[in-house]
Amino acid sequence: MSLISATTRAALEELLETSIRPVPHHWLSVRYGVHIIGHIQPDYVPIIERYIEETESNALVRFGEHLQLEKLPPSLLSQELRDLAEFLKKEGLVPGWRGEEFAWVDELGHERFRVERAIFRSLGFHSRACHINGYTQNKEIWLGKRSMTKATDPNMLDNIAAGGISADETPQQCALRELWEESGIPENLARLIDPIGVIHVKRVVEPKGLHDESLFIFDLELPDDFNPQNNDGEVEGFIRLPFASAAELILEGALTPDAAAVTADFLLRKA
Repeated sequence: MSLISATTRAALEELLETSIRPVPHHWLSVRYGVHIIGHIQPDYVPIIERYIEETESNALVRFGEHLQLEKLPPSLLSQELRDLAEFLKKEGLVPGWRGEEFAWVDELGHERFRVERAIFRSLGFHSRACHINGYTQNKEIWLGKRSMTKATDPNMLDNIAAGGISADETPQQCALRELWEESGIPENLARLIDPIGVIHVKRVVEPKGLHDESLFIFDLELPDDFNPQNNDGEVEGFIRLPFASAAELILEGALTPDAAAVTADFLLRKA
């Protein structure tokens, strides 16, 4: 028997179906080769054009309705984008600077460039993250409350662990790291994670950037007597609640948008 009502199930399905939102038509597209790989809000465009003019960049060219990234070797293109990122940071256009790099990976799995993770939203590049559903045999799920000092979605509920996949990480390596850092789950237990799939999310975020990300999903069944403990200061505490209660919190808007999608997917499979 289902643990959530048909109405709730339909609402969770709709949430997942709308996880990819359209990009505003007036935003400038960014292309690599013939593929659109990013979008830039209009207010940023004159500043980026000024940067191109002042630096005579070898990597960036404005063509009509899009900004073209030249197909340079990854190391050279990465350095060109690092220079642009530093310029935009000084202009105050890269909120949440982390000092950590993400990699942009093409459809064949090749890394084409890497650059500060915060610039991915400013330029609308596609990024990757891992999310882990921690649950028990008693049909309960663990959720973490994000720290009030987090740059994005402070104080909101999240999965037991989640985080961006750094440039030199695989999804599994990211999951193991985040499980220890965010919830104190040791490696021998964390390695029991079950890889489930990927959810693609896309939406405009404030200040005006684009969050375009693939969420790599893992499930982890935890012992009933296990209590997560945060190690990195990014989580204020944890709650364990029945599947049906988690569904209610999703529909109330208590979870981050990404965690809501991941948890909705979990509940549709398990509840």
